[in-house]
Amino acid sequence: MAKKNKPPAVPTSESSKLTHSPFAALSSREIAPTASSPEAAQPAAASGEPPTAPQSRGRLILRRETKHRGGKAVVIVSGFAGVPGFDDSAIAALAADCKRTLGCGGTVDDHEIVLQGDRPAEVAELLRGKGFRVSGVTA
Repeated sequence: MAKKNKPPAVPTSESSKLTHSPFAALSSREIAPTASSPEAAQPAAASGEPPTAPQSRGRLILRRETKHRGGKAVVIVSGFAGVPGFDDSAIAALAADCKRTLGCGGTVDDHEIVLQGDRPAEVAELLRGKGFRVSGVTA
């Protein structure tokens, strides 16, 4: 039998330890808030203006299903027919944003968004944050 070549051993002696912190430069920098961060939005709210609720974009319906999926639960977002200005490309963009934010898989099927996983509360919270009224299974 032939011996396999082993990778070289990593030295663990005191002389091979790091002599500096790779993150030391980051602590000295002052990071300014960006326009999309919550810190940037605080001065507008602190100026005495009353906070306004986002305008409702329409009502979406959530339902939980497991049929024909081997017992795996999915959350289905429907009701896009009643939302003005929502076409197939807007539904696909919303589905992609939901999948990215929730870290799950999903698809758009017959004007409905199908999101993998049994997380209707998180889906409802995300859609409410985008200005939709949400009904159906939300817990």
